[in-house]
Amino acid sequence: MKQYKLLEISTQYDQYLSRFYNLHGEIEGLSYDELFSVLVEDAFAESDFIHRELNKMGIESKIIFCNNRNLQKKWKHARNDMTYFEILLLQIKDFRPDIVLISDVRHFSIEETKMIQECLFPKRFKMVAFHFTSVNDAFLKRAALYDQIYTGNRAFVKFMKEYGMPAYLLRHAFEPSILKRVTKGERKNEICFLGSIFIGENLHNNRVEMLCELINRKIPYDFYGNIYGSFEDMTLKNGSKVKTDALAEIERNRKLEVFGIKYYTVMNQYNICLNLHALCGGGGCNMRMFEATGMGTCLLTDSKDENAELFDISKEIVVYESYDDMVQKAKWLLENPKETKEIALAGQRRTLKEYTYRNKAEQLNEYLQLLFT
Repeated sequence: MKQYKLLEISTQYDQYLSRFYNLHGEIEGLSYDELFSVLVEDAFAESDFIHRELNKMGIESKIIFCNNRNLQKKWKHARNDMTYFEILLLQIKDFRPDIVLISDVRHFSIEETKMIQECLFPKRFKMVAFHFTSVNDAFLKRAALYDQIYTGNRAFVKFMKEYGMPAYLLRHAFEPSILKRVTKGERKNEICFLGSIFIGENLHNNRVEMLCELINRKIPYDFYGNIYGSFEDMTLKNGSKVKTDALAEIERNRKLEVFGIKYYTVMNQYNICLNLHALCGGGGCNMRMFEATGMGTCLLTDSKDENAELFDISKEIVVYESYDDMVQKAKWLLENPKETKEIALAGQRRTLKEYTYRNKAEQLNEYLQLLFT
């Protein structure tokens, strides 16, 4: 196996950073390394999980959260007059990677991406990226700068390859150590939906429709998340507007968005986790599928082509074909908690066996080895 140094350049949600620093006010006395440790232990999104596994495999691997201003300004060579992009370039020069992984292609302009590529000249390194959302003209122009691009389902791989991109399948994953950090307790025989709703074309208008259907059919649920955009801008597939009273009910019952360990703690309190993929793409496989099953919460998710490839849809997860089907299956799960628990535990066994960050690190390493052949 070829040894190499991998550096991931990642971003964190502004909403998460605001919440994190509101809860961790005493950070001024912390060093870069100390604050970094507090951040990754909070287990937000992918944290540094894959890098821990790569390091166990003998690969020197690390991550930089380039938009985390409170963290970046503490880096050892940072000066007060530096921009955060200048700090990032210095961090790349300091680590001298063989491969740079960009986790959000959209974060950097083409000019900035080229500056990253050239910052170690004459040393050259490979550039790879992860992209799991709409493929538009801006992305297509950036994609030409990368040696490999990873995405989360086969539908996106096929679509990218049709454009001539070097696309590879790299699914989301679950970190088993989280289970030891979440307090076990009696679960509620209720439904939760944890996630944001972005109103707009090819985004999450369908999630508003989903919640409205639950309200109309009097299926109780708890929604933890934010709503971005205005309901006034939202139109249903048939061109009609959502009823005002249903929208008011969604907003009235909405609970505060949760992140990191708090996210998993909340999910661990429910028997059922509802999932609905964004309107873009066809293959599904979003993060919530692995988070819910990994936590041992019964996943109730929309029908996607790859569901049956990932899980036994008769034993490990529950799949609905329409909103009416969703309501019927939600009722059955609520009325049959014993069977719901059996499905949840079966899904958890599958995820802990096949969809951990250890599995993901091994898959990523296989792809990266191809860069040296």
